[in-house]
Amino acid sequence: MLQTEQNPAAPGRRRRIAVWPIAAIMVVILVVSPILLGPWRDRRPAQIDGPPAQVTQVTQAFPSGPAVSAPASAEPAVAATTTSAVPAAPRDPTAPFPAAKGKRWALSFREEFSGTGYDHSKLSPCFDWNDGDCTASFNSGREAYRPAQVQVSNGTAKLTAEPARKPISSSACQNGTCTYVAGLLSTARPRADAGQKYLYTFTYGYVEARLKFPATQGFFTAFWMLPADPSFDYQTEIDILEMLGDDPTTMFMTYSYGGRAKAYNVNTGKHNNGACPVKNYSTDFVRVGMDWEPGRIAWYIDGKRCAEYVGGSTIESGPMQIILHMMVDNTWQRQWNVGLADPSLKRRLEVDYLRVFQQHPA
Repeated sequence: MLQTEQNPAAPGRRRRIAVWPIAAIMVVILVVSPILLGPWRDRRPAQIDGPPAQVTQVTQAFPSGPAVSAPASAEPAVAATTTSAVPAAPRDPTAPFPAAKGKRWALSFREEFSGTGYDHSKLSPCFDWNDGDCTASFNSGREAYRPAQVQVSNGTAKLTAEPARKPISSSACQNGTCTYVAGLLSTARPRADAGQKYLYTFTYGYVEARLKFPATQGFFTAFWMLPADPSFDYQTEIDILEMLGDDPTTMFMTYSYGGRAKAYNVNTGKHNNGACPVKNYSTDFVRVGMDWEPGRIAWYIDGKRCAEYVGGSTIESGPMQIILHMMVDNTWQRQWNVGLADPSLKRRLEVDYLRVFQQHPA
């Protein structure tokens, strides 16, 4: 093939260019470049699912605290690649908003459920007062928690609630009998009677889980935190998410303090999620998070800040533990006439990951 170009020395005339040297150079490039670039490609780290360290988006201003990123969808944000031939290295997951001035986010806890089981050095299938028989219901539900109800496969943990083969006697359950078994994950002590330490506690930071929960009347998703107090004297409680299965559009978010006798409620009744949308959140995975810092607590859904409580000295300042589980037909549901209608149903809460980020000097 021959190419032509203008000859600046002789306007209006064209000169023929022999292309065989160019063709030879191109052949050499095609042969050599895979050899040189191949080893570099093999050393690139694998992509990590989750929000990037920095997302350029429209932000919404709040009276206090950092600006809030407003993601365009419910899926985790993905780091944008550069326009160069070499893609930018993937970043570790982080909080969906910048750290305070002069600080940076650091990942202090993570369970990605990427294998065939979860890390038992990080999570327990029972709650804090387990003394050998795991634990039974909160708030007079139907469920007893059992380790076998937590299974991990295909990148998620499945916390299943289903009818028990035999009724389980427990004063914690309705009428003294648990008719369901269910799954729970917590960072509590594996045994309360064995002098064991909490698996994980933290003071201040951003905690997030990516969940897919069932929208079925009688089932109740709970993602919450209590003080790490071996005496069980819980003066505060942070409810990151409580979702009654009959209404997957309302995500209850609450902070209880003063011996849990007082409370800041993000939601006023149903169909109100603060600044976050009211929609059916059960159709896909949803990111649910909470930022706990000195003097304030803020709640997030899919990276958007729903509300913030600025409470000064009323904010918990000691280490807390994390609890994530499903309840069945508890007192709240029965009081609202949305209790379990069919006692033969089986449902599961699916967990993609659980992460905690804390701020450190930059």
